[in-house]
Amino acid sequence: RANEEIQRFAYIVSHDLRAPLVNVMGFTSELEGADKQLATFLDKVEAERPDLVSQDAAFAVREDLPEAIGFIRSSTQKMDRLINAILALSRQGRRVLTPVELDMNVLLDEIAASLTTLAEDRDAEIVLQPLPAIRHDRIAVEQIFTNLIENALKYLRPGVPGRIVVSGRQDGDRAIFEVEDNGRGIKEGDHERIFELFRRSGEQDQRGEGIGLANVRALAYRLGGTVEVRSQFSEGSVFTVTLPTEYVDEGAVDG
Repeated sequence: RANEEIQRFAYIVSHDLRAPLVNVMGFTSELEGADKQLATFLDKVEAERPDLVSQDAAFAVREDLPEAIGFIRSSTQKMDRLINAILALSRQGRRVLTPVELDMNVLLDEIAASLTTLAEDRDAEIVLQPLPAIRHDRIAVEQIFTNLIENALKYLRPGVPGRIVVSGRQDGDRAIFEVEDNGRGIKEGDHERIFELFRRSGEQDQRGEGIGLANVRALAYRLGGTVEVRSQFSEGSVFTVTLPTEYVDEGAVDG
């Protein structure tokens, strides 16, 4: 369902939103240029005939207009990031998965190493426990765990040293992985909401568009698995990723 939702959004974005957004961004640049010319002209008039320039007009040109244009610019940039993210997710959803043998201990070591700077900035440690091997698409699995660990690092409790523990076990033909943190936690009513596209929960003091966890669940479903969360607000969260030990292309099997 999550992947279908992304594909629907991608269709709307590519057909209905991109062109008008490009127009708005282009005319915003025109407004920025015009405002600079107007400010230069105003400076010249003030120098020669200060009696012709009212205080309100000067404030509008030097303060109100740049502020309004800056707001338009930041809003269009955010929309551009959203559109690019949706289109990227759409491309991922259509990408042919290539299952390979994955040593999850090695893969998670690499992911943790790539997040070292963020972990140090947040006074956090990433603890990796022994993990079962699986046969899956490396890119998809890497995106799932990078996103979960990165989220855990972003939403730690202020003043509390962060601890993110990644553990796993095999249960028959399923591999069960857990990413546990001691961060802010998630309110019970938001446990499913956080997996919806563009949905975020809690205090919005971190940059993001509400796409990451929707992508995590879409990828897990595509691999034949699930993602669930257990969480206590202000105590931390546990994200459980359950995957078959070996990816099976259901379309190929059905065919």
